[in-house]
Amino acid sequence: MTDPQLIDAVVEESAEQDVPGFRKKRDLCRQLLLADPAVYYIAHYTGGVLDFSLDLLAHESAPPGRADTDLAQRREAHRRVGAQLAYRAAELSRRVWHLQCGGLVRLAVQTRVDYVFCNATVGGEHVVGFARTPPTIDAVVNPATASQSDQGAAKLATDLRGLVRQPSQNPGGWLTEAYDQSSSGGDIAPYLTGADDGDAVLARALHPAGLHYLSHHRLGEQVTAVDILRHPDLEQFFNRGATVIDRRTGYERLARDLSLLALQVSRDLRRAITGEVERLVLDLEIGAVYYYLLAPDEYIFGVCLDQDWVSHADQAMWKVGGQLFQART
Repeated sequence: MTDPQLIDAVVEESAEQDVPGFRKKRDLCRQLLLADPAVYYIAHYTGGVLDFSLDLLAHESAPPGRADTDLAQRREAHRRVGAQLAYRAAELSRRVWHLQCGGLVRLAVQTRVDYVFCNATVGGEHVVGFARTPPTIDAVVNPATASQSDQGAAKLATDLRGLVRQPSQNPGGWLTEAYDQSSSGGDIAPYLTGADDGDAVLARALHPAGLHYLSHHRLGEQVTAVDILRHPDLEQFFNRGATVIDRRTGYERLARDLSLLALQVSRDLRRAITGEVERLVLDLEIGAVYYYLLAPDEYIFGVCLDQDWVSHADQAMWKVGGQLFQART
C-alpha cells in the first residue's frame, strides 16, 4: 500500500490546454512515480511541448536541490530539461535512421548518482523521468543500479502505447523471458579493425546473443574495433541497404558522434542534476547502441542488433569497461 503522505506530496502541473485524453496517461505516470522510490519526476511531452508533469520534489525522498534554487526553480529546470531531452530524442531518431534499425524508442542517461529516461510512445509523444541511483564505487557506472527504474519506465511506455492499442516495442529488451546464449551457427573469429585487442577483452565480450560490435576510443580517435557481424545467427539483420561494410562504417561514424552527444546531454542536464553523463543508451526499434565513459578522454562504444538482448548487452558493456579500466591501473 502506498504511503498516504507520499500520495499527498505529488505535485501535478498541466499545460494550458489540458485535454481529457491526458487523464489515463497521467494516471499511468502517477503509478510509476508512487511505485518506484527512486523516481521523483515524470513528464509527458508532445512534439517537445509539455503536456503534464508529476513530481515529488518537495518530498524527503527526492534528492536535495542546489542551494541557490528554490522549489519553483527546480520544477522549471526539470520541465525545460525534459523538453530538451525529448527534442534530442526526436532528432536522434532521424539521425540513426540510416542504420536501418528503426527509430529511437528509448534514450537512457546515467551519471554517478542519477538516471534519466526518455521513452517514445506513439507519434511525437515522449515520457521523461528522473530517478536517483545508489552512489557507485565501481570504476565504470553500473547499469544494474538503474535497472528497476529502467524496467518501470519500459513498462510505462508499453502501457501508454497500449492505451491506443499499439504493441510493446520492448524497450530495454526487458520483456525477454530468459537469456539463452546458445547459438546455431557456431563461432567465428571476430573481425578486427585498428590496433590489436591486447588481452582480447573486447573480442571475448562478443556473442550472437549479446554484443555484436565493440570499439575503444581514446583522445577522440578509435583505437580498436571488433565485431562478429558476419556470424550466421545475425544474417537476418542485413540487406542490400545495410551490408556488413555499411554497418561498420555507420558505427564508426556514430561512435564519434556519441562522444559529442554525451557532452551536450551533460550540459543540458546540468540545470537539473549533478555530474557528467557516463552511460548513454540509444535503444532502437531493432537493437541498441551504447556509450560508456572510462576516463575524461576515453570511452567504449557498443552495438547489439537483437532487441531481445539489449539489457544483457548493456551489462556486458559495463564488464568490458571495468576490465579495460583495471588493465591500465
